[in-house]
Amino acid sequence: LRIYGNDLNAILENVEKAEKILTSVEGASEVAMDELTALRKSPVLDWKLNHDMLSYYGIHTEDANLCFASAMAGEEVGYFYEGVIRFPIILRMDDKYRNNITGIGSIPVDLPGAGIIPMRKLTTPVLRDQFTTIARYNSRRYASVAVYLKDRDVQSFVDEARKKIETGLNLPPEIQLEWAGQFKNLESARARLAIIVPATMAVIFFVLLRSFGSVKQTILIFLTVPFAMTGGAVFLYIRDISFSISAAVGFIALTGIAILNGTVLVSFFNHLLEEGKDLRSAVIEGTLIRLRPVLMTAFVASLGFIPMSVNTGAGAEVQRPLATVVIGGLITATILTLILLPSLYYRLEKKRHIK
Repeated sequence: LRIYGNDLNAILENVEKAEKILTSVEGASEVAMDELTALRKSPVLDWKLNHDMLSYYGIHTEDANLCFASAMAGEEVGYFYEGVIRFPIILRMDDKYRNNITGIGSIPVDLPGAGIIPMRKLTTPVLRDQFTTIARYNSRRYASVAVYLKDRDVQSFVDEARKKIETGLNLPPEIQLEWAGQFKNLESARARLAIIVPATMAVIFFVLLRSFGSVKQTILIFLTVPFAMTGGAVFLYIRDISFSISAAVGFIALTGIAILNGTVLVSFFNHLLEEGKDLRSAVIEGTLIRLRPVLMTAFVASLGFIPMSVNTGAGAEVQRPLATVVIGGLITATILTLILLPSLYYRLEKKRHIK
């Protein structure tokens, strides 16, 4: 959760409130300010010049600042050469004086006439907290709260958390919120898939239509997709795995396998009919002949995904949903493709032959 604004104190206040609210949402295993973008305050010691005293002693502000900078940061006074390498020589006050107030207050400042005066007579030390890290995104200041989820999907968590944040923070207009991270990636992927998947399915439909020359047979092949989707969804539910982008990728892969199996069966049925087989014999014989290739495809693919489906190590959150969808979908798609698809093909072609 990113919180944008110009007032750093307001951002920090709302980040702390948001952290408490997000902790109360179910599924949040750990909530903390993001280490990279967290607003941090550190104690800073300011030495404020007393301009009345500077005027009294006739010292220019620039001269006082130069003395302070030379003592604390150092001043380059020469170079040391070692062969062709040049090293600068920096003159500054010793660390034991620079790291304590008494030593800093003893920094000598030249008087215009003659003599010196210690820095403590010209300044007042003020200890205060100051923001030392400020994150920006597109030139806007912000701070982030990182949420690590357990046993809950990102979408449902954000839906619930958004309602609680909106009612619990009462943000002014100058403070804006943005849900980023994995949720933003999820929305971006959904937007892309919403365009890519329908376009791909349309291309596949057109190719199959040109290949078979029949709208009904093409639609019949596409009926294998719901068979596969059903198994993938059921297995996700059984294993209590939330829908995610990796699960969506699994459904896409599953769609391709299901359409391929349907295409193999329908094209072989058509081939047997062209050879002079009657419809019933063509359907039965074609199903039996193609039984082994279809089963082997499903078996080999499922076997390969089993290690991913039971993985608990690194990458398990990506691998398990994908493998679960593919395995579950292949089981139902294979069974229903070998049973329902031949039956539907028989009924469809029987009506056409009668006509």
